[in-house]
Amino acid sequence: MADVNRRIVLAARPEGAPRETDFRLEQGPIPRPGPGQFLIRNLYLSLDPYQRGRMNPSWRYGRGLEIGDTMIGGTVGEVIESNHPAYRKGEIVEGLLGWQEYALHDGLGERANYGLGLTRIDPARGPLSTALGVNGMPGETAYFSIIEAARPKPGDTVVVTGAAGAVGSLAGQIAKLFGARVVGLAGSDAKVDYLVNELGFDVGINYKTAPDLMQAIRAACPDRIDVYYDNVGGPIADMMFRWLNRHSRIVIVGRIAQYNDAKMRTMPDVFSQIMLARASVIGFVVYDYDHRTEEARNRMARWVKEGKIRYAETIAKGIERAPEAFLSMLTGGNTGKQLVQLYPPP
Repeated sequence: MADVNRRIVLAARPEGAPRETDFRLEQGPIPRPGPGQFLIRNLYLSLDPYQRGRMNPSWRYGRGLEIGDTMIGGTVGEVIESNHPAYRKGEIVEGLLGWQEYALHDGLGERANYGLGLTRIDPARGPLSTALGVNGMPGETAYFSIIEAARPKPGDTVVVTGAAGAVGSLAGQIAKLFGARVVGLAGSDAKVDYLVNELGFDVGINYKTAPDLMQAIRAACPDRIDVYYDNVGGPIADMMFRWLNRHSRIVIVGRIAQYNDAKMRTMPDVFSQIMLARASVIGFVVYDYDHRTEEARNRMARWVKEGKIRYAETIAKGIERAPEAFLSMLTGGNTGKQLVQLYPPP
């Protein structure tokens, strides 16, 4: 075992897009478990868009970070020392333990309280990294947002933005399993090829190079949009509101295009479009379904084993690479789930 615990802390609050100087690598002694505690060596760190919001002084759900705090983030790790009767050395756990190599825990906390608790990981479900992706929070997000919020019917046209990311890539595939026609937007030709030829999306659109994006959306959705699955917000979302079908569903899962906005953006009158389409708008936060975690993880693991769901991972190595990988993820540098490997899995 190493002699030090390395961690990434918030060094400065970003103004607009974050920079590597907003983070700082620190090191200190590895904590030792006291009575009722156990020590976890983190193996993989999850990088997610919501972490950008936590860098602000106020955040709408969960606690924001103070300067000097360890960056928040999900990890999967191995219990390597334990003074807790319910956690044994060698067990694999997943929780919101932050951007650090080692962490202490007491086994307390509720998952519904935005990630304070732990989940035991069954290695039989798949590679341990998937506990932070297809078999973890992104998989749960895709699963519940589709079956509970989007509710696609056979023949529906579902449009997914951020479609090559950790959540969008899974959501589109789940919609296909329910018989929908799925259109995905992504930021490169390689990602569009991945969506169509690897994941089975019906149409892919490169939103960065399309000469007329609104025209491309209309061509891909000749019968308009029945479900708009929004991962990005911003001007692209504004376009989608102009092409909604009657009684369509809008599922708002993420707003990555707006997380760096320094002030409130001016929006067109999307509410008129929603009214005319008689559309339903559903804001989705995965923590509302913490009591059904096992349902989602079991279903996703089964679909993966049956070949019905495919996934990708983009993995950086070393805690020192976390800020760089995070900034890349925020600008679309990843395909599928963005992870940082801290230690090789046992």
